[in-house]
Amino acid sequence: MESAVSKLSVAIIWHMHQPLYKDRLTGQYLMPWVRMHGIKDYLDMVEILAEHPTLHQTFNLVPSLLEQLIDYGHHGAIDRALELTLMPVSEYCLDDRRYLFERFFDLNWDRMLAPHPRYHELALKRNQLMARYPLDQAVRHFTAQEWIDLTVWFNLAWFDPRYQQNDPDLAALIARDRDFTQVDRELVVAKQRELIRRIIPTYRKMAEAGQVELTTTPFYHPILPLLIDTDSARVALPDLPLPAVPFRRPEDARAQVVKGLDFFHKHFGFRPSGMWPSEESVSPAVVPMLASEGIRWLVSDEGVLGRTIGKRMARDGYGLLTEPEVLYQPYRVQIDGQEVAAVFRDIVLSDLIGFTYSKVTGQQAADDLMTRLRAIAKRLPDQPHLVTIALDGENCWEHYAQDGAEFLTAFYEQIAADPDLEMVTVNEYLAANPPRQTLETLHSGSWISSDFTTWVGEPTKNRAWDCLYKAREALEARRNHGLIGWERAQEEIYIAEGSDWFWWFGEGHDSGQDELFDYQFRLHLQNVYRMLELPIPEELDSPITKPAPKTPPLPMVGLVPRLDGLLASTTDWVGAGVCDPTLGQGAMHAAAGVIRRIRYGHNDFELLVRVEFSDQFTPQPEDSLALYMCYPGQPRINSPVNYSFGKEAAETARYHFAHEIRYEWATQTATISYAGETFTWVPIDLAAHAVYAETLDLAVPFRALSAAPGQEILFVVAVGRAGQLLAVVPGREGLTGRVPSAMPSLVTF
Repeated sequence: MESAVSKLSVAIIWHMHQPLYKDRLTGQYLMPWVRMHGIKDYLDMVEILAEHPTLHQTFNLVPSLLEQLIDYGHHGAIDRALELTLMPVSEYCLDDRRYLFERFFDLNWDRMLAPHPRYHELALKRNQLMARYPLDQAVRHFTAQEWIDLTVWFNLAWFDPRYQQNDPDLAALIARDRDFTQVDRELVVAKQRELIRRIIPTYRKMAEAGQVELTTTPFYHPILPLLIDTDSARVALPDLPLPAVPFRRPEDARAQVVKGLDFFHKHFGFRPSGMWPSEESVSPAVVPMLASEGIRWLVSDEGVLGRTIGKRMARDGYGLLTEPEVLYQPYRVQIDGQEVAAVFRDIVLSDLIGFTYSKVTGQQAADDLMTRLRAIAKRLPDQPHLVTIALDGENCWEHYAQDGAEFLTAFYEQIAADPDLEMVTVNEYLAANPPRQTLETLHSGSWISSDFTTWVGEPTKNRAWDCLYKAREALEARRNHGLIGWERAQEEIYIAEGSDWFWWFGEGHDSGQDELFDYQFRLHLQNVYRMLELPIPEELDSPITKPAPKTPPLPMVGLVPRLDGLLASTTDWVGAGVCDPTLGQGAMHAAAGVIRRIRYGHNDFELLVRVEFSDQFTPQPEDSLALYMCYPGQPRINSPVNYSFGKEAAETARYHFAHEIRYEWATQTATISYAGETFTWVPIDLAAHAVYAETLDLAVPFRALSAAPGQEILFVVAVGRAGQLLAVVPGREGLTGRVPSAMPSLVTF
């Protein structure tokens, strides 16, 4: 008799998170995103799952999100957008109208705005007015009825399509399309609060039924390793610049964990077994802390596992792991006599859902994901294995048709019908299949490049840590002064320790409202001093983010690095310009699966570039890498349209390129071409020096480029496979600088 074949287990972990947008002193919410995502993402995710009862999933609920949902649902929380939605138009001041023009179109236009004729009409009129007039004049051209319709549509469009279609009142408003009234405004807001009140009870019910496992995160979503010791950031990057004084408050890290667990227990009646450390950030010090508080498992990223065991997670051209059994199992992590289990997410599968599948139909996406899972199952030996898919459970869906319902339903139907696959919670898998292997340490890193540079190391982020350090020291110094507001000041510190403020500081991510995140961070620190009855430092009166020169010189004149393609020689690049694609622009982390980091500088004769690749990217013979360059102010408007991925790179980066420096892995050579008059690349005799080993090092002679001394230049790095674009870095604004002013004469085209 043949033995039964083990099913491949799949654990999907959805992470539901928003930072605290509330000013606790005034009770005012400064941003509406908890409310908007509350009516779009949190409830429908479990309701869709409930329609497939054989499938089990894990949902991670961040306490700072839950607290705000309760406030909106039960305590009448108000944010500015909500206040303006209900306010009579006759009471709008100029600043109110500016806010409406700027913020009431903040949603996905293709998926959420354009399908509604009146909303689309208002958006087009607004754009036409903005093109003709300054903002203060443009807002004067909306009528009272248009303002009412706009406020209703912004709130209405954010509802998940299933509620727009199934709620008779919402469906009637959508069908009417225009000429809304004050009563309609109040109805939409009432419907929002009603829906938000259903979220926590629904999760509780699903957990009690056993279909859902609930986990949580430290209360205000801090990066635990950095609270314990900011020096932990140098484990991944030994030369990383850090704040002036190390931040070391392990007691704060533990307090955030305990507060999160206590809050969760209060509202769900039990303490969770698992925890999603904020941004999947871990370090050796985190493990005993979580274990001592009763946490039995945690989730992190495959890059962290690879760094821990010293093994690269190599993949083939289709993105499948060449040694899948390394990743697709839980591990026992034992440190200082404490133990937790750890699962590590598959980056490719998680990012496909997060960043790629929205570009195709839901059925196509589901088919592709199932094909990949079945291929993984065939590569694994016949014993229990767990594929972990873990990602943000809210932000990607606005880019999908039907807010992701088409994809999720098609995927759930297929996996439920597949006899070789099962969808499980992490806890139930661990109960049946304890870890087979033990780790005695854990790399210090996050899901982004296996390091902490998203939150520390950049000058603005470091300034923010310095401000936090000073406020935390002031709090400690006033601990025993009998101040009524001391505990409230401590809470403001905990809020300021949240990861989101540091995420938006400095270069990289762009929220469109970075100045408001900057303001909120400083507001919480100001509140600390107010409650401690201390003067507020002047540095908190102005933005932490300082404006940078628009076109600084390229870094490192006189640089003479070893161009050997080895990571060991990275010390030669200390002080170089650094671009990290995981810090975002547009597609956020879509390029993270290919390029980890770009370092760049120059000497008197050459532009020097080092491209470091992500662990999961393995170059194939058909792969190419290209530097695409342009020169602002030069009248060159033709970009190649018939050669490989140059056109797509141009469209992605929004530039017309004048030069291509192209490295081919098949020949291990780099050629230089310029954009010819017939939209083709024309090779020149000069070549770039290129070396590939662990990194790709390039030296491009300035005399081969259309760049005179002092000329501003701009370039992006693109990677393609068989003529198809894989990644462009940066994704929105190129790397920029000026050619040295003292140079030999150049050859130009």
